[in-house]
Amino acid sequence: MLSAKNINKLCMSGLYCCKPMLDILPVYKRDNPFWCRNWTFTVKVSKSGKYVMVDTYYGKDCIELTDENFDEFTLIFDLRDVEEYHGSDSSFYDYPDEDRWVVAVDSGRMTMKKRFIKRDSMPEKEKVINRICNEIDVLRDRLENKEAMLQKIMNDEVDLRYV
Repeated sequence: MLSAKNINKLCMSGLYCCKPMLDILPVYKRDNPFWCRNWTFTVKVSKSGKYVMVDTYYGKDCIELTDENFDEFTLIFDLRDVEEYHGSDSSFYDYPDEDRWVVAVDSGRMTMKKRFIKRDSMPEKEKVINRICNEIDVLRDRLENKEAMLQKIMNDEVDLRYV
């Protein structure tokens, strides 16, 4: 059973995680505890009034919250405070470390995690400058390689079948 003290600590709109609890899994799933589970959860109140953690993989696997297992669950973020990030991979890292998360939250499992940023977060100027400078360096290198290839073609130093 979950005490009122712990109920008051819950963020009902939160996304939680915990380490795999092998003891609650069937024996055949213990070798691969992420099979059809993310170990990320949302909180729900069951029809019987019990507080349960609902795994985000399918949304059907639940773990009843009790005072004994309450501290096993860690709040990742309040879903009301974040938004899913749909920008480029590189610009995602322009945001402050504490304002971005990569989390498995559906049947995409651990291999297709979703990216989230804090709603009011802004990219950090220095990170954006560094990223753009790196992109420019890559483009310069590509241009130099293309110019070198063009020169070899013009000097008949390369077989055109392989260009």
